[in-house]
Amino acid sequence: MLFLNFNQAIMTLKRLSSLAMMGFLFHVAPAHAQLLKKFQKSLENKASQKVDDVLNGKKNAPGPAAEAKVERDVPPPVEEVYAFTPGATIIFESDFKRDAKGLMPKKWKSSSAGTIVSIPDMPGNWLALSPRTTYKIDSLINLPGNFTIEFDLVTRSDETKDIGSMSFGFARDNSVKNYIMDAYNDNAITNTQLHFHNSDINNASSDTKVHNTLSYPFANYANGLLHVAMAVDGENLRVYVNKSKVLDTKMLRTDLPKYFYLSAPFDYDNQSKVYFGNFVMSK
Repeated sequence: MLFLNFNQAIMTLKRLSSLAMMGFLFHVAPAHAQLLKKFQKSLENKASQKVDDVLNGKKNAPGPAAEAKVERDVPPPVEEVYAFTPGATIIFESDFKRDAKGLMPKKWKSSSAGTIVSIPDMPGNWLALSPRTTYKIDSLINLPGNFTIEFDLVTRSDETKDIGSMSFGFARDNSVKNYIMDAYNDNAITNTQLHFHNSDINNASSDTKVHNTLSYPFANYANGLLHVAMAVDGENLRVYVNKSKVLDTKMLRTDLPKYFYLSAPFDYDNQSKVYFGNFVMSK
């Protein structure tokens, strides 16, 4: 009944508009009258299209913002040639198999806390990352000019957006006095930030002033595994997430030391959690 009244109202407005226009046309020149008729026809067509859109449930046609949102959900392509090759010699590895559950792992230190746990349907032990906490290796490692790092992140949440942003990268020292949030504070050098709520990845370097952002389909990983691979080749840093290359550019100075860090999400909602494990550093 509401749609019939709405249609009747629109048709009444069209008839009144037409009568008013006809009355006006008697007082203008014929040439102008033809232009006005065309203008009136254009208005009527637009009004009819609006009515059809409302009746068909199309209150707003998809605009550029909607199209951009669709594009953000498209996963980045897996490399045709996955060029990451781990180093042949292991410098440091940690799978937490020998660490006691309920405690912080022995080979790591943190700015706050962390707990070794098991995850249903996932083999091995994992480090449950505490919010607003940065983790570093609890020993000083003299890293060579070329080396690789691999590790896994496991997510558990109702929705991916329940997980706050987290990051990893390199710092100039091995201190865990503060929580590292970016590449410009607390003596950080590089920062690769995973924005679960925005479905994008941000990379930054305070050494080379690089800053870039690209889309990543984190909406697909509310409960999943993310494998991260990093390759340092002098000044250059390559980063892969599940075999998708998300960084490949100059990010580091070769004349300064660097120390790996991992910063947990700033916060969690609805009992979400991120777990860390299977860390391997090779040259």
